[in-house]
Amino acid sequence: MSRLPRLRVGAAAVLDAARSALIVVDMQNDFCHDDGLLAQRGIDIAPTQAMALRLVAFIDRARALGLPVIYLINLHDSWSDSPVWQERHGQGGAEICRPGSWGAGFYAVEPRPDERVVPKHRYNAFVGTDLDLILRARGIATLIFTGIATNVCVETTARDAYCRDYRLVMVRDCLAGSTEAEHEASLRSLERYFNASVLDAGQVEAALAGKKQARAPSAVR
Repeated sequence: MSRLPRLRVGAAAVLDAARSALIVVDMQNDFCHDDGLLAQRGIDIAPTQAMALRLVAFIDRARALGLPVIYLINLHDSWSDSPVWQERHGQGGAEICRPGSWGAGFYAVEPRPDERVVPKHRYNAFVGTDLDLILRARGIATLIFTGIATNVCVETTARDAYCRDYRLVMVRDCLAGSTEAEHEASLRSLERYFNASVLDAGQVEAALAGKKQARAPSAVR
């Protein structure tokens, strides 16, 4: 499969740990674990699990570079599950990511006490949450997206982020879609219509490290 074009304006111009945040989307048991709801429904979660290994390593390297990490999680209960929202799972709805349940718990990733967790009740993490407030309070201008699913919660949130004037970076090898085809199609759409930069984790790390080195004071001779 052909590669998407690299960052248009140069990685160093967009990626700066002082004004960027790593967004980790929906890494939860119901979506990722062999015993989770999706796997029980026969959905292939092997690509998600393979991606999770890369994501865990990327989070650690991003932390070392000073990048703040924000985790988005699904939480659904009778107060937020409207009939329209439940219909996405077919007749009868679904008991997915219930507050306090094992299914709503984190898969593979482990937020630190000083990292932010933002519960959401829809695909778009800006709907009914304080995500925009905390990003602006921290002076964040660029969102670096990882997690699942590229073509659902990730893309929906990224589209709204762009409309709110955030720059988008999609970490291709730390994202997973409902299928590989939908993953790739989503990335192409975000790149073409939402000016997203689609990069591998190594490219993101190199850009962040380069900006950090450029900002460091010169050694005294």
